[in-house]
Amino acid sequence: MATPAYTNACIAPDASGLNVYLLGVPVSNEGRLEMYSVSLTNINSPTATFISNYTSTAFWSSSAQKVCFAYTGNSVSNSPIMIFQMGDKPFATNFFPNGTVEDPGYFRNLAFTSRKLFSFTGAAKNFIWATGFSNVTDIDTGSSWRGLRFNASDIRESTQDWGLTNYPTNSPLLSLGTYVATQNTPAQGYHVVFDEAGSGVIYTALSTATPLATTVDHVQTLSSPQDVDMSGYSLSKHAVPVTIVNVGYILDRAPDGSVILYSITPGQSSKLQFISVSGSAPSFSSNMAAAAVGGKIVIYGASNNGAASFNSFDPTSKSWIGPGLMKAYNPPTPSGGNGGNNTISNDGEESKSNVGAIAGGVVGGLVVIALIAFIFFRRRPKPPHTSTVQSQSAPVHHDPSKQHNPAATPLMDQNYVLQQQQLAQNQEYQHQQQIQQQQMQQQQQQYTPHQSYIPQQQNIYTSQPIPVQQQTSPVFFQSQPQAQESYSYVPPTLVPQQQQQPAIFQPQTSQTSPQNSYTQASYTQSTPQTAYTQSVPQTPASQSYTPISQSYTPAHSSHAPSGPQYIAPSGDYAP
Repeated sequence: MATPAYTNACIAPDASGLNVYLLGVPVSNEGRLEMYSVSLTNINSPTATFISNYTSTAFWSSSAQKVCFAYTGNSVSNSPIMIFQMGDKPFATNFFPNGTVEDPGYFRNLAFTSRKLFSFTGAAKNFIWATGFSNVTDIDTGSSWRGLRFNASDIRESTQDWGLTNYPTNSPLLSLGTYVATQNTPAQGYHVVFDEAGSGVIYTALSTATPLATTVDHVQTLSSPQDVDMSGYSLSKHAVPVTIVNVGYILDRAPDGSVILYSITPGQSSKLQFISVSGSAPSFSSNMAAAAVGGKIVIYGASNNGAASFNSFDPTSKSWIGPGLMKAYNPPTPSGGNGGNNTISNDGEESKSNVGAIAGGVVGGLVVIALIAFIFFRRRPKPPHTSTVQSQSAPVHHDPSKQHNPAATPLMDQNYVLQQQQLAQNQEYQHQQQIQQQQMQQQQQQYTPHQSYIPQQQNIYTSQPIPVQQQTSPVFFQSQPQAQESYSYVPPTLVPQQQQQPAIFQPQTSQTSPQNSYTQASYTQSTPQTAYTQSVPQTPASQSYTPISQSYTPAHSSHAPSGPQYIAPSGDYAP
């Protein structure tokens, strides 16, 4: 039969590497998840064979993105395909080639945002591991990334965990995974995250199959972060990741609408490389699904008229086959480094080198130089006029109320010195008057005990009666008039007299108010009680152990949500 057309499908390889599994929900039959086996012997006219379906509008949606992974380390003949749905219906299940479909499961109060941020990072025996970006930010780590382990024997044995040790950016553009083929655990792989700023980081991923029995056990750990050498290229928001074991590929949209490819082998090099395609390339589709099948990259897409098609890329010959090919796009070679020329920007358009950036830098530099020159000449004193040369020896008066800092004072104050020769006599007279006034004020402060002068820096005890003593000027503590009634309190350190020692934290036996019911002497430090409830979020080291992972909850009809609408996570994601 003809290949079905889905708007949000996913594909995965079969065990032979000759066929591909196609899974999707048709728009015309909402809630029906279908699985087909498609023979690509003749890629221009593929043949689809129906295998099975699982129908429930509470679980599956035609508008939700999906990812499909094969259990590549599982050697059994009926090894399933794991399908995981993104968005507000985050359900997963195992589809078996013999037509068996497990009941879907889900992680409570947790969903994943995009298939482009869900990386295949490990495979061993009947397990596969992924690293995904979720819709929940963990309180302890501040990260939305999760490590996930899926089980081919029972989807309900799958687990997610937040303890990755190292955490990629919370503003990712695309993530890409690779893995080392092995039958042993911990399984090793790599998790590469590209951010919205145009850079990327490689993490080594170690994945375990052991149960999470303690707080130090984790599904996956990320370590040894290393920057990606972008080689002057930028990825667009349309980019799609593909994993062929230890090599990661990125399919992106070129300015002319065709598919362009990049590759990275994080176990050998941190360099992102552009793949020059010989001949033709398919056009890029926004709903394109991609997978590694038999060492080749296979893409699936459905056109607006309902026709579905496949194309295949051979990394060895660097050529595409399949219907609807167009001339391949090859951008000019970058000059090297992360800031190379002729990069492909995030909107899929070619940027003509760095001329704009260079021109902007030059203009900015000239503006800064002009500004510095203006300030320098503005602040430098002008040469005196010939008519004022004879008055150079006249004393220069500086207003004591001013802080002569040209950078901090108004412009008129900066030009004050240029006007001083014309005002010298008036300023000298004013200066003498100020000196006389200050001398009179000092005399009043020294000899008049009741003057109204208040020091700028008052002491907290100035309101208390202090005995009159012989003091020298200036007076910091003012005495009060003798006729004023004294306060009942006299500081014991200033007036030596016999008085009762002040009581500190003494219990009031005659009072029963709560604020006076404690005593310092009777306080005894005790160990924390088991009934104590901490008011702040507990850390793994302080709380009684609650499994930090979440096992899949089976989503039978009796466990289905009350309605098909998604309820936003409440933040409580206990299993």
